[in-house]
Amino acid sequence: MTAVTVLGTAFILVICSLAARMMATVHAKHEAGQVEGIRLAQVLAAVFIVIAAMIALFELWLIIPYFH
Repeated sequence: MTAVTVLGTAFILVICSLAARMMATVHAKHEAGQVEGIRLAQVLAAVFIVIAAMIALFELWLIIPYFH
């Protein structure tokens, strides 16, 4: 159980870090006047944030016994 918790937490941390990195890339490219690759980075950041949110909601669903 502890290994699963640690690995799950690390996975969420990686996803959130990748989303933050993508948003930083978008901001840096926008400030530099580059438009190539901005849309892809925005979409990837949104995908990573949605994945993290879905995992968090699933974990809440598992924790709260009312929904079972």
